[in-house]
Amino acid sequence: MASIKISGLEKRFHTVHVLKGLDLAIEDGEFISFLGPSGCGKSTLLFCIAGLEEINEGTIRFDGRDITDLGPRERNIALVFQDYALYPHMSVRENIAFPLRQQKLDDGTIGKQVAWAADVLGIEALLDRLPAELSGGQRQRVAVGRAIVRNPSVLLMDEPLSNLDASLRVRMRTEIRKLQKELGITVIFVTHDQEEAMVLSDRIAVMKDGIVQQFAAPMEVYNHPANRFVAGFIGSPQMNFLPAELCGATAGHVVGVRPHDLKPGTVPGGLTLSGELMLVEPAGPFQFLDVAVGGHVVRATCSDPAGLSPGERITLSAGADAVRYFAADTGLRLTPSVTETESRLHAL
Repeated sequence: MASIKISGLEKRFHTVHVLKGLDLAIEDGEFISFLGPSGCGKSTLLFCIAGLEEINEGTIRFDGRDITDLGPRERNIALVFQDYALYPHMSVRENIAFPLRQQKLDDGTIGKQVAWAADVLGIEALLDRLPAELSGGQRQRVAVGRAIVRNPSVLLMDEPLSNLDASLRVRMRTEIRKLQKELGITVIFVTHDQEEAMVLSDRIAVMKDGIVQQFAAPMEVYNHPANRFVAGFIGSPQMNFLPAELCGATAGHVVGVRPHDLKPGTVPGGLTLSGELMLVEPAGPFQFLDVAVGGHVVRATCSDPAGLSPGERITLSAGADAVRYFAADTGLRLTPSVTETESRLHAL
């Protein structure tokens, strides 16, 4: 296993500046997710750690050892790709054994390691099948088995669940997290799916335009986003953002409140908004409410929409501690005191 320290990492493709002075410290045995929209640099960062991409500036260290100029084989890493990348003419057994044969290990050692990986992943009965005879979830297990069979220091996973259907993704992420805990291995997981990152990770590095916007535990990122981008990217549905003049906040601020914190009724000392109910959307145990407030559409939730009809006037509120403030120009989160918060919120 290994800790990872990235310092001042820069990566350019010709004139395109992809990664911009990144600094990250990952502890031994952590499960870390790189999360962000397409084009933010998360996969490029993963490939730099793997040694598949050369960096222009900076250093990468494993357990204090500088591995910046080492090739992938010398870093003792394993990489699981989005498309599985299994050899179609090889059995599951041979696919898992392939990296060990590349190391020219003896047949006895190879057999023991393959049996161990198959047992850990519950695929013993599949060892003599070809990849074409496997389901998507089974192929993913084989790809993971091939990655862990040689006991890598770091396991790197590039959107490994993207090709699976929704229910299988949920099962596979549970298995991946359980496997990581059992092996105690350092895992870096690239995803654009914020739910995957929240469920799997010890910490999340939220990225945008080649810069890490926030690197923290999932609920820290959710409850205390560093800026407006993080607040909007984490959480589903997305956080509501309203200009200061609609909420009685200081000029130059943007007010944010999550739909799950905004409900019909009033909360003393909290944020209160009034508007026209536009739509009620069933979502299982609760309903989403789309409400027009001062030219903006605000989303709220309620457990029982009985008596609510589109077109009528509705009052929504959230507790003062659920309201977030962001600078309108920089997008950075502001942290006013409770007294200031309560004085800025008023009913419309």
